[in-house]
Amino acid sequence: MDVRRKVLLMYQNEKIKYGLAGVVIGAAADLFHIFLHYMIFHRNLPLGQYIRIHLLTFGPGMLTNIYIAGTVIVMGGAGVLVGKLREKDARLKREVEQRNIEYKRSQEELKNLSFDLESKVKEGQDELLEYARKLNEANAKLLMQVEIQRKIAGNVPSLLALIDSDMNYVEMNEFGARNFIDRPMGEILGQKCYAVMGGKDNVCREDCAVRKAFQSGREESHSRTGLLLGRTVTTENKSIPIRNEEGVVTHVLKIVTDTTAKKKEEDELKRRANVDALTGVYNKHYLDRYLQNEQVKNKTDKRKSGPYTIIYADLDDLKKANDSYGHEAGDILLKEAARIFQDNTRREDIIARVGGDEFVIVLPHSGLEEGDVLINRFRHESEQWSRTKDLEEGLPGLKLSVSYGLGASACGTDLYDTIRNADLTMYRAKKDKK
Repeated sequence: MDVRRKVLLMYQNEKIKYGLAGVVIGAAADLFHIFLHYMIFHRNLPLGQYIRIHLLTFGPGMLTNIYIAGTVIVMGGAGVLVGKLREKDARLKREVEQRNIEYKRSQEELKNLSFDLESKVKEGQDELLEYARKLNEANAKLLMQVEIQRKIAGNVPSLLALIDSDMNYVEMNEFGARNFIDRPMGEILGQKCYAVMGGKDNVCREDCAVRKAFQSGREESHSRTGLLLGRTVTTENKSIPIRNEEGVVTHVLKIVTDTTAKKKEEDELKRRANVDALTGVYNKHYLDRYLQNEQVKNKTDKRKSGPYTIIYADLDDLKKANDSYGHEAGDILLKEAARIFQDNTRREDIIARVGGDEFVIVLPHSGLEEGDVLINRFRHESEQWSRTKDLEEGLPGLKLSVSYGLGASACGTDLYDTIRNADLTMYRAKKDKK
């Protein structure tokens, strides 16, 4: 079986196959040539004798054998060469076929790749278009939000401004430019904030909230009262630091709000808290605060201390007037007494209603003589009003009568003791009247 396989493998070898074929053809050609030579030139001899003479004898036979061998070798070599060429041709053919197969496979792969690439490109284009659509929608929403925020900021009743570290205005809302500065935006942006607000170059107030926000990195604020576009206003400045990714304060958001109405309201609330609603003079709460402050001042700064004179006043028969003419009559007497006290005292004097019919009048930097003069003046005007009063309600029997007590304190004397002394003096005066 191995011999047959080897023979079969040898036969499949092109060089061996064509070499053998060449040998066979060469030998056959020689035999044919010998036979043809015999038929033409030596037909008179028997064929066996001819073969023996020309093939087997030393002389002619040698030459014939050499000729046959040469022919066989040449033809065998030619066959081997042809086989070799056939093998090379077959190999080239196989390579060409393999390359054609690879080329077709490459073409198929390229076709598939092109198809996949086209699909991916199409998918990428679709995704890109979808992304572009979403981006346009997001940009539209963002622009709308920015426009809304700009409109909101532009109409916020405050000045909103962005200031850089060089104290230059970077941005500002329209309301602020119009109502707080009254200058075109082109003359504001890029300018120093203190220069735009009327300050001098490189000069900022010590309480400037913007400067403090840059220095401290915290929200700062201050309040000021002054002229703004020809009117006196109170403004509140709130400055909020803005940091970059490294945490460095690069800008400050300045918010200035007109708090004039708020301050007036607060002042009115304070006034109401300190002033008696009926008479318009101070109430007991304010008097206590005043006395406490004066006590502290007397201890810390002798130059600003007393002496003080204190008048304690108590309306006579106020209950009788209320019972006879009604509570409106009592209110008239209280308001008239307060008016007389206010008309005859100085700006620095303190008048306070401390009870239903009681008043305390504090006269700083004065003595008992000044107190006596004032009490006589109060009495005179009270009597004159009682005689000449012209009331729409028509209260002919209504009279204003007040009992007074007087006390004086030297430097360092407790003012509450002085008030108690004046109260005791008033009580004795009222008792003497009765």
